[in-house]
Amino acid sequence: MKKNIEPEFPLLATAPRAAGGEAKRRARVLIAEDDYAFRDMLLFAFEDDGYETVAVPDGYALLETLGSSLLPGSTTKPFDLVISDIRMPRWSGLTTLEKLSHSPLVPPVVVITAFGSDEVHQRAKRAGAVSVLDKPFDLQDLVELSRRVISHRAGQSEKSATEAA
Repeated sequence: MKKNIEPEFPLLATAPRAAGGEAKRRARVLIAEDDYAFRDMLLFAFEDDGYETVAVPDGYALLETLGSSLLPGSTTKPFDLVISDIRMPRWSGLTTLEKLSHSPLVPPVVVITAFGSDEVHQRAKRAGAVSVLDKPFDLQDLVELSRRVISHRAGQSEKSATEAA
């Protein structure tokens, strides 16, 4: 079931159960895209690949939703990846990324854009985007890239936890 929602009413899917009955956490992807049909297509692609998704229509809602997941004691589960369009109403995805780039808690961000000039690509990379994809792009390429980014981040987290112990 697709969850194309506003941040004030996040409908969170339940995690699948592992063999022993314990909850196995699905990776969570936050998608910020103002075009409803394109946002819906992204949601379907990621949910079809087994991800838990939350979608928002603009940069302000992206900042609000992501920020609430980063607050100490938050009941909102953290996100493993953010996919954000650049040009959206209220706040652009790029402005939001620049505001978030100072926090080490922010998950990796993949930027998508129909306006991918060299300047936009450089600005997004400086703000911390792990990748910038120009529209139109192959949806499966985005899903594969996302899988690699999430897997790499999970590997880094496990390594850090092992070194801390």
